[in-house]
Amino acid sequence: MRLTVTILVLTTLAWSVQGYRILSINASPSRSHVIVQEALAKELARRGHQVTMVSPYPAGKPLENYRQIVVPLDSYWKATMSKFMEDQSKIALFMNMPKMNQIMQDAANNTINHPEVQRIIREEPFDLFITGLMSDFVLGVAYQLGVPSVVVCPNAAMEMVNSMVGNPAPLATVPNPMVGATNAMTFTDRLKNLLGKAIEGGFAWYMKTSSEQYYNSNFPRDQFPSYDEVRRNVSLVLINQYFTKTAARPYVQAMVEVGGLQIKPVPDPLPADLQEWLDGATDGVIFFSMGTNLQSSTIPAEKLQALVATFGKLKQRVIWKWDSEDIPNKPANILLKSWLPQDDILAHKNVRLFITHGGLGGIAEAQYHGVPLVGMPMFGDQPFNLERVREEGWAVVVPFADLTEQALTDAVGEVLHNPSYSQKVKELSTLYRDRPLSAMDTAVFWTEYVIRHKGARHMRYSGVDLNFVQMNMLDVWAFLGVLVLVGVKVTLWTCSKCCGKRSAKYKMN
Repeated sequence: MRLTVTILVLTTLAWSVQGYRILSINASPSRSHVIVQEALAKELARRGHQVTMVSPYPAGKPLENYRQIVVPLDSYWKATMSKFMEDQSKIALFMNMPKMNQIMQDAANNTINHPEVQRIIREEPFDLFITGLMSDFVLGVAYQLGVPSVVVCPNAAMEMVNSMVGNPAPLATVPNPMVGATNAMTFTDRLKNLLGKAIEGGFAWYMKTSSEQYYNSNFPRDQFPSYDEVRRNVSLVLINQYFTKTAARPYVQAMVEVGGLQIKPVPDPLPADLQEWLDGATDGVIFFSMGTNLQSSTIPAEKLQALVATFGKLKQRVIWKWDSEDIPNKPANILLKSWLPQDDILAHKNVRLFITHGGLGGIAEAQYHGVPLVGMPMFGDQPFNLERVREEGWAVVVPFADLTEQALTDAVGEVLHNPSYSQKVKELSTLYRDRPLSAMDTAVFWTEYVIRHKGARHMRYSGVDLNFVQMNMLDVWAFLGVLVLVGVKVTLWTCSKCCGKRSAKYKMN
């Protein structure tokens, strides 16, 4: 009886310490972004917290302590993304950016105004609010709930998130994610970095301006603080990158690297057909996926023929993420699936090559599991991500615009038959895995830390409240310049007076 009481008391105490109520919202049309935040939400539920996850995508099998609310996306997202298959130029990217931004903002707006989401915001108590990137006006929900907020960033530390916590990004030492330079930068690299910073700054201004309009419509200024105030009140930013994959750089305490957050140390069991296909591949398996946004069925006919012809000549089996029913004249060595557990597949010992568009998540998973790449970048940061991997020595890059049967055949053959690619990625895998805590343990610790310490205001960096002039001490330097100028003027005036009196004295004598 005494033992039973003791167990009950300890259980109650453990719940009071760990059993927090967490609301997690990510309305991003990009499923890869949601996956990262969803991985954290599920792990928090496994550790005893009551988690509500709101996203456009079903979570799969039920999980204790984990409640999901699905708010579907409008169908025109797929149509917008398919345009990138038609034109991968930078001009096309910038032309489509306003439409992509509107889709993301509308998705977030529809999500937080969903009746069930509104009900739980009004009626249920929470201890923490977690959200993603791009549609950060939803941070107003944290103020509405009266709880601290955590932002999960699936990409590198960009201006959009740096500005939330005042994280520094010195131009001379931190390569801009959109430039692709590496440490240490040459004069030319630093010149490009300045240009990249200016472009990123313009993009961040555009994103924040549009997001502020959605914020003001949902969170009126007579009842809520300003959009900027809510952004600067973020307690923690979790960055899905790690310095052994990118570069050493400074961080404030409120920004923590958790690269590979979505990677499971022990992979989940695969569906029976996938397991059989992988286990029976005596010559190995090639995994081909263009990510969660791009639809394979929209690939232009000549590019599709190049892919099918190349794969059909290989003795390896191919797993291809394909969103429609079938491919005409599909070779027998190709298995098509509309949705694939990418991390779990890359963990299989028979996977010899990953053909990817170059998203950071897929690159991190490939590095963790020691799988070399053939990269086919499409847009955004993908060309720079893959160029860095190529320089590290474990990828061959074939831009999608340059894709032909011969180019792909040469790239695949080079990676498969040159052992240097596999050896290099295995070396980097060891480096990537060598950490004091796993990415998930790190993320969970700091998330719980923020709750325990009521937002952890002591981690807040004062630089987040400074403008450009104050941060760079321009006002102080200007003040000191004025003092020096006044001092020089006074000295010259004094000297001229003294010299004048002395001259007059000589004349009298």
